[in-house]
Amino acid sequence: MPRRNGTRTRRARGEVPPMHHLSPYERYARPRLRAAGAAFGCAALFGLIACLPSGCETEPEEVGVRNEMTDYMDQARLWAATEAEINTAISRVREDQFVHDDFVIDTLRPAVGVAHDYVAELEAYVPHTPALVSVHQGYVEAWRAHEFALASVLDAVERKDYVQLSRANTELLEAQRSVSDVLAALARLLREAGVAAETQPDRLLAPPEEFQGFQVDPKR
Repeated sequence: MPRRNGTRTRRARGEVPPMHHLSPYERYARPRLRAAGAAFGCAALFGLIACLPSGCETEPEEVGVRNEMTDYMDQARLWAATEAEINTAISRVREDQFVHDDFVIDTLRPAVGVAHDYVAELEAYVPHTPALVSVHQGYVEAWRAHEFALASVLDAVERKDYVQLSRANTELLEAQRSVSDVLAALARLLREAGVAAETQPDRLLAPPEEFQGFQVDPKR
């Protein structure tokens, strides 16, 4: 279609295409991911400094910070099952390599709904420690990016638009890397706060390691 070709031409020249040419992920999720990444990177650093034990802090404050982070990881154990359901769907369609469109549609359609509900559940959780607030917001945006990317993949397969499918796959990989980045920041935060190693997030919420993704032939 001319619009799609025009968009690709603008991208190739390094120009920003009009907003109505962008996918939902590009229009909403990617800017929010970048903003959240910058925010939690800075806020987590300064918030962590404020949370760490120091001569001017009282012991109850230190214990309160540690307890909230422990509670957060207890909550993460409940989230892990939902994330496993979404990640399993992603792994299954990647294994299929998009050979069977009906299979991909049947697998991803419920996963999009699960991702949507999961983002709402994450948004409903409100931590109080400044550094944890920032990291959690980054986590919300990373999973919102999953929702948009999965919806874009599903739409592409339903319309047999393999150019969009290739782009949506890249968006999904970007969302997965964002989850990994947030988990790494959370792990550092927990270590510095003295939370036990068995509660570290990489043991609970690790995304799939298949970051190479599936191979999509735009000419298919």
